[in-house]
Formats: sequence, C-alpha cells, structure tokens
Amino acid sequence: MQRPVIAIISTGGTIARRSMDPRDTVDYAEIGASIGGSDLLAALPEAVRARFAVCDIPFSSCDSVEMTLARWFDLASVVNRTIVARPDLDGVVITHGTSSLEEAACFLDLVLDAPCPVVVVGAQRPASAISADGPANLYAALLVASCPDAAGRGVLVVANNEIHAAQEVTKASTYQLETFRSPDFGPLGMIEANRVFFGRAAGYRRHVGWPEGYGSGGEIPRVDISYSHAGADGVGIRAFMAAGARGIITAGMLPGMCTPAENVALDEAVARGVVVVQASSGYCGGVVRRQELCQRGILAAGHMRPRQARILLSLALMIGADGDAIQALYDMP
Repeated sequence: MQRPVIAIISTGGTIARRSMDPRDTVDYAEIGASIGGSDLLAALPEAVRARFAVCDIPFSSCDSVEMTLARWFDLASVVNRTIVARPDLDGVVITHGTSSLEEAACFLDLVLDAPCPVVVVGAQRPASAISADGPANLYAALLVASCPDAAGRGVLVVANNEIHAAQEVTKASTYQLETFRSPDFGPLGMIEANRVFFGRAAGYRRHVGWPEGYGSGGEIPRVDISYSHAGADGVGIRAFMAAGARGIITAGMLPGMCTPAENVALDEAVARGVVVVQASSGYCGGVVRRQELCQRGILAAGHMRPRQARILLSLALMIGADGDAIQALYDMP
C-alpha cells in the first residue's frame, strides 16, 4: 500500500519547545529550547512514522505570540509553493503555537485554495513534559491530512483527537488538553481507533482569497480590537484612530453592547471613515446587525470572535470590499 505523502511545515510554539525539567509545563516558553519538525516526527514510534512519507519544511521557530499577519502571509505562500512543487502531495500539516493558533487557522482558511487537506496542530505541553500531547496530536493531524474525506473542508484544526473547522474553533483553556472547542456548532469529527470520522460538514466557509497585488512585506491595513468593560470611556478607541486604524473591532459586553462613552467614540470613528465591527467578548453566540447598529453605520461580526473578526476585516479592506460586502461575509451563517 502506497504511503500518503504529507508536508509538515513547522512554525514553533509549545509543540516545538523542550525544557530541562519534565515537570515544567509553565516556564518552558521563556527558558526552554526550540526543536525542529524532524525532532517532532522523531518523537513518534517508528511503526507510526513508517505509515507516512513526510516532507519536513521548517518555516520558523518563533512562538505564536510573535506571529503577525505578514508572517502568516509568508506561511500561506510556503503552503502554496509546496502544493505546486509536490503534485503527489496528499496533505499539509502545520505545527503552530496554540496562543494564536485559532487566528492562524482562520487566516489560512480565508486566503488558501488548497486542493488537499491543510491541518493546523499544536500542543498544550512541551515535548519534554510528562505525558506530552504533541506526538499524539501530530499523529492525529497526519491521519486527518492523509484522509481523502478531509479535502474540500477548508483548513482544519486537530487537537485532543477532535477535528475543528478553522473559523469555528477557539482556545478555551490555558493549560488543559481539551482546550480547543467549537462552542457554537461543535467539532466536525474525531480520530478514534486510528481512524478519521467526520460527523458533520461545516455549515459555511467565509473565503476572501489572496489579495490582488500583495507581496511579502506589503502594506496591511491596521485593524485594532477595543475590549469593552463597565465604565470604559472610549480613550482606547480614539488612540487606535490616532494610530491610523482603518478598522476597529469592538469586543462588546454580551450580546454586543458598549458603554455610552465608547459609543460616542465609535460614532466618531465611523464619521472619519473607519470601518467599525461590533463583536462580542462572550465564549459563544453571535452578534446580529440590529436596527441601532444599522442606523449608526456599524457592522456586526456574526459568530466570529473578535480576533478572527479582525483578520477578516483586514483582508476585506485589502481587497477593497465595501461595507455591504464585508457585512455579507460576517453574516455567514
């Protein structure tokens, strides 16, 4: 039986960190050492490695808190080039730190048109820890990336033997292994007994594509997130405007509400041509474009969480989408 050909693109993060102390699951990020994609693969038993023909492609060793939209554009370029250069490729696995993994997966899903499965995977414990979850997560990601049924579903996130849609998943726990969850609709499937099962299809997939004319190091519009809280006075919103923000995502109090002082500042932003999107700081549930938001010219983020809504708005501004087109993207579903 021919082995599936999988490209592993490594970008750093907890899955690629090692500490001197096997009990360390906290300080490794600052004092630990980085390991490469080949080291991650070497942690799997030989019988497991023998199931796949792996192409190891190092991308970076930076932690996920160091990632930026520009770096994710470069990562997407690597994915595209790899797929073109390897027509025999069955799938792509990207190892990534979990702190910004949901943003990375969402970005890749919005810009990539990959004919094969693209799977993003991370770990909650470093490679040196007791019961490190990186090897198991990597093996599960390899299984999903080599599964023909995974193609055409957009970018997928695999963790703790669950499969999630890139635009639905969020990191919910700081240290627990079951950190990645899709609170509104649940996982797409699971890995069980060395087999991949899909229980449902993603109900939607927003897609922007590659912004025409963008190249490495090109200009990316500034979009900021303002987190609402009791007594917020709008100073942060005005600071974002002063810094040149072309878009502002407001992470409002549920179900998507801001303080009166914030609303004054947001109205000032809209008057200056800044695109304002109302999101919610809640764990689940959507923000609808109710009458008041329509009257004020503020868009609604739907079921997108603030950090993912920011990525969508950045890309939408890059392709020159107007307010109606941007709202149509957020409205799915």
